[in-house]
Amino acid sequence: MPWILNSTDKWIATEKIDGTSTTFTMKRGKFGRKSLYVCARNVCFGEENKPCYYDTNVYWEMAKKYDIYNVLADLLEKLPREEWIAIQGETYGDGVQKRDYSLKEHDFAAFNLIFSSSGRVGTMDMIRILKEYNIPCVPVIEGNIVFTDKFTTVEDMLLWAEGDSKVDGLPREGIVFRTMDGQKSFKAVSNSFLLKYHG
Repeated sequence: MPWILNSTDKWIATEKIDGTSTTFTMKRGKFGRKSLYVCARNVCFGEENKPCYYDTNVYWEMAKKYDIYNVLADLLEKLPREEWIAIQGETYGDGVQKRDYSLKEHDFAAFNLIFSSSGRVGTMDMIRILKEYNIPCVPVIEGNIVFTDKFTTVEDMLLWAEGDSKVDGLPREGIVFRTMDGQKSFKAVSNSFLLKYHG
């Protein structure tokens, strides 16, 4: 993918969190009913006690911790043109991956807010909207990046992916680059992180 270095788009870099992919979606139904879907990457958990890979259902745990039902219901009330809204992120911490971020519990960091009418929201707009509901988002490393000004090679980009996590100061997994409007994205994973935690 060396061609990406020629992009003249403006990008934002956020920390890639080593966790389990978690998606919350709410859809409008008949007679004003709203249905919440709590999902892992390939599984939708219709009830909070449905077994998953972990000892407890960490996906529903995060839905309850951050009152996701009421958050999405409120957003649908404020945005009547939307048929559904989704929040995607990573659940991380104790026992989720080898990298526990020095936590004895679990936490969540959103990386996408998606509207049915327009798709992914830009990262800074996502942070602004979700801050109102006290939902944490992935840490921002840098914004308004133009690759032609910053990187010469893919190796330069991978080297920049190395660094310390803004969560606990230990090595980060890498970086996710998104265009400022949120529509395009890709990952740059730290090679040293892969060797240490997934080698």
